[in-house]
Amino acid sequence: MLTHQAYPTIFDPAASGPTRPSVLVIDPSAANRALICECLRQLPDIQTVATGDGEQALQIFRDAWPSLVLLDITQQHTNGLELTQKIRAWEQSSHEAGVSRWTPIVFLSSVTDEDTLAQGILAGGDDFLSKPVSEVVLLAKVRAMLRISIRQQEICEVHRRLKEIAILDGLTGIPNRRHFDDTLQVEWKRCLRNETPLSLILGDIDFFKQFNDIYGHQAGDSCLKAVANSLSESIFRVEDTLARYGGEEFVAILPGTDADGAHAVAERMRQSARDLCIPHERGVDGQVSCSFGVASTLPSAESGPQHLLKTADNSLYAAKTAGRNRVILNLE
Repeated sequence: MLTHQAYPTIFDPAASGPTRPSVLVIDPSAANRALICECLRQLPDIQTVATGDGEQALQIFRDAWPSLVLLDITQQHTNGLELTQKIRAWEQSSHEAGVSRWTPIVFLSSVTDEDTLAQGILAGGDDFLSKPVSEVVLLAKVRAMLRISIRQQEICEVHRRLKEIAILDGLTGIPNRRHFDDTLQVEWKRCLRNETPLSLILGDIDFFKQFNDIYGHQAGDSCLKAVANSLSESIFRVEDTLARYGGEEFVAILPGTDADGAHAVAERMRQSARDLCIPHERGVDGQVSCSFGVASTLPSAESGPQHLLKTADNSLYAAKTAGRNRVILNLE
């Protein structure tokens, strides 16, 4: 059984790495917290934080997002079941990439009736240990729950990476055509609802086929990546989206931006690509350049985003016809 010694309530996790599993101990008794934390020190690969206050525990959980929670079911200011429900609600609201993390919660209590156990599980708890807790059982339970927690975090990370792969262009690292199509639909509806303008910038690299023919496809890939990066750096607002439209074509969605603002962004993009100073013997003045078509509209229920895209495409064609390395704007 655990024996009492005077140990600090909150351990200093400063010496541990950022990926080290952590256990949050929530118990109203300072003596119990000290005993539990001292027991957990036998597991050198974890860090432990403890508190006796429910509200502080919730704040610690939000800030640190521990790998495991050991929770006394009776708190001084916050009922343990209510605290569990708050933790689960916060996890659900803080999901990433469509997957919510689930932190194992093990209840600790001297109350052993079945109703209490059932209420705890329904509130979101995962297991139940009766006080006084055996040191051997506590360590075994923590090891088991941490294995589950770590695997669940790995699943979330894999899901996040898969979603990232699904929406990003493999060569340039910017969003792909699929993500552009989805985002355009969302932003059209948002601007329609808010009665704000929506602008598109469609551009491509001038004489890119000739660039590949002269310098090879490896150089062509390097050129695409460099141009994509320069165009991305020309997009300053977080609500704007730059994507690879296909081949050497790029497209930017500018919600809430009018025609003049979109033209200014396109000109900045044109100049940023030009400033790369990539040699191209058949390019405009011997360097790689880009042409851009801009379209802007106030979305309405009678029209759709594809018409706006068509207008931007017509503008791009006009820029190519007019000599390339330029921006042309057409209002829808």
